Amino acid sequence: MMLIKPENHRHSGEECNDDSRIKILDPSILFRINNRVWCQNDGKQGQDNGQKHNLLKQFFNQYRRYFSLYKELLRFSFQNFIVYRAHFINSVFATVGWGAFQFIWIELLTFRTRSAFGWSKNELVVLAISYTIMMGILHFFFSHNMSRLSRIIDKGELDFLLLKPVDSQFLVSFYIQNYPNLVRVILGITLLFVYLHITHLTFTLIGWIGFICFIFFGVTLLYSLWMFYCTFLIWFPRLTNIIDFLFTIDGMARYPSEMIKKLNPIILFFILPFTLSVATPVKVLVRGSFDGDIIYLIIISVGMSVVSRLFWLYALRHYTSASS
Repeated sequence: MMLIKPENHRHSGEECNDDSRIKILDPSILFRINNRVWCQNDGKQGQDNGQKHNLLKQFFNQYRRYFSLYKELLRFSFQNFIVYRAHFINSVFATVGWGAFQFIWIELLTFRTRSAFGWSKNELVVLAISYTIMMGILHFFFSHNMSRLSRIIDKGELDFLLLKPVDSQFLVSFYIQNYPNLVRVILGITLLFVYLHITHLTFTLIGWIGFICFIFFGVTLLYSLWMFYCTFLIWFPRLTNIIDFLFTIDGMARYPSEMIKKLNPIILFFILPFTLSVATPVKVLVRGSFDGDIIYLIIISVGMSVVSRLFWLYALRHYTSASS
C-alpha cells in the first residue's frame, strides 16, 4: 500500500506544519485500511455462522478487527512521521527541553525548603518525572487527534468518519499517533530509574504494581476530560482555543494535589481531577499510600469515561453535517 503524499509535496528532510502532515493520512487511506481489515475478518466470521449467538466469540472477533485497524493506523502514522526528519528532531529537542524544565521547577520550589505541601524534594522529583511520562502517553495517543477535531468538523471530514463501519469515537481518538512523544515517555522512564539509583530510593513491589495500575486510571481520566471538553466542538467548531485551555490545565497536574485543594471550590472542581491523575499514582509508589485519593481517582476516571462517551453520542445526535 502506497503512502498518499500531501499537496505541495516537500523534500523529506524539510519540516512541515501540522496541517500538511495530516494530509498524508487522507480519508481514502482509511477507506482502504478499513476494507482490508474488515474483509480479512469477514471470511473468518462467515465460517462461524453456526456460532453467531456466541457473545464471547463475537466480542473477540470485534476486538481483532479494531486491533488490526489500529495496527494499520500506527503504521501509517509512523510513515507520516518518518517523512519529515527535521520535524522529529525539533520535537525531540522540545521534549527534552520540557523535561529539563520540570527539574528547574523543582529546584526553584525547594530552594529554601526541603519540602512543600507535605512532599519532600525526592517525592516532588518523582512527581515531575511521572508527569512527563503520563503527558507523553496522553500526547502520543490522544491530544493530536483532539487538536485536529475542530478542523475535521469545520471542513466536513467528520461526515466521512461517521459513514465508516467503525466506532466514531475510536476513529476520532486514535486516527493519528504523535510518535515524538514516545521519546518523552522513554526519557521519563529512564530518568525515573536513574534518579532512583542515584538517590538510593527503593520502593515495594506492591508500590510498583499500584503505580502502573493507577497510571492507567490517570491516563483514562485525562483522556475522558479531553474528550468531554472537545465534544463541545460539535456545536462550536471554531472554538479552537479550548485545546489551548486543556494544554494549560494539564500543566496543573505537575503540582501536588494538597496544594490544589487549598484553592477556591469552583476552581477546585475543574482542576482537582487533573492533579489526582498524576499525584495519586506517585503517592502509591513513594509512600505506599492507598488512601482516599485512590477511591476518588477510580470513581472519577470510570465516571468520566461513561459521561464523556454518553456526551459524545448525544452530541452526534445533534450534529448537522457540513452539507446542511
